[in-house]
Amino acid sequence: MPANILEDIKLRYQQGNAIIKLIMVNIAVHLSLALIYVPVFLILGHEKLTNSHTEPDHYWTFIENWFYFPSDLSQIPFRFWTIFSYMFLHSDFFHILMNMLVLYWFGNKLNALLPNKKIFPIYILGGIVGALAFTIGYNIFPAFSFGTGNLVGASASVMAIVLAAATLNPKGTIHLFLIGAVELQYVAILWIIYNLIILPGGNSGGALAHLGGAFMGWLYIHQYRKGNDLSIPVNNLLYKFKKNKKNPKRKHKGKLQTQSTFKASMKVYKGSQKSDYFGNEYGRSFIQKYKEMSREACLNTILDKIKRSGYDGLSEDEKIFLDRYQ
Repeated sequence: MPANILEDIKLRYQQGNAIIKLIMVNIAVHLSLALIYVPVFLILGHEKLTNSHTEPDHYWTFIENWFYFPSDLSQIPFRFWTIFSYMFLHSDFFHILMNMLVLYWFGNKLNALLPNKKIFPIYILGGIVGALAFTIGYNIFPAFSFGTGNLVGASASVMAIVLAAATLNPKGTIHLFLIGAVELQYVAILWIIYNLIILPGGNSGGALAHLGGAFMGWLYIHQYRKGNDLSIPVNNLLYKFKKNKKNPKRKHKGKLQTQSTFKASMKVYKGSQKSDYFGNEYGRSFIQKYKEMSREACLNTILDKIKRSGYDGLSEDEKIFLDRYQ
């Protein structure tokens, strides 16, 4: 039975889109740490009350010290991996629940407009910029002179996804409980305002990270429309890592192909016939409009059209291209 469950989980992970995979990874990490703690608790015991104060739990203190992202600049070179590890860790059940719900709601909105290979880099870049905003804020603003802190959670990465979705399709809607349909742009604006308001509160460092992640999400789409794909360096690193993992003794000089054109492989037919491109079928008007463009330029044109008239303003061929673009 357990073997069947594991195979089912593995299958669901393989078949899931980028958002489902990110959610599954976050949940797996959270559950793993909680399960590891069980034998640690049974052997070493839990917190002890001494002189009316609680001694630190050494297991979770170890996790915090070595996997949360520190604001102390002197610690970062010796814990450089924490700029990645922190964005897959959460402090408690409610923390991960809220982050994963928001990631699912807004992530699927974004994943409907961008291919899977763009989503993971936005998540990673949002987390990195959020961590940098957190550390820079702690070290330059007098308000944080009281001490240091540690950053944990996917919130900055999730904020990058939220702002990317809202920037890409501001007129798109999401249904909120007791409120109804609300445009993504208004949700994003209110969320930014909320994080500015809570800066003087108890989670100032977290608010800084959220704002940094939000900025990264906006910047990614802003640059993407200009033809600058910030996901390429991340995908290139992943590509090289996967290649080297499969063939560790071989050196690979290959690069991701990011530009290809319709011109060489598209044919235009009269009447109701369709043209064929990499197995996808498009009508004559679509071919005449986009045949001279690269795939990236075609995508950018369609995204600009969504910004002007919404997703429903696309032709059926444009929707098909957007859905199948890889």
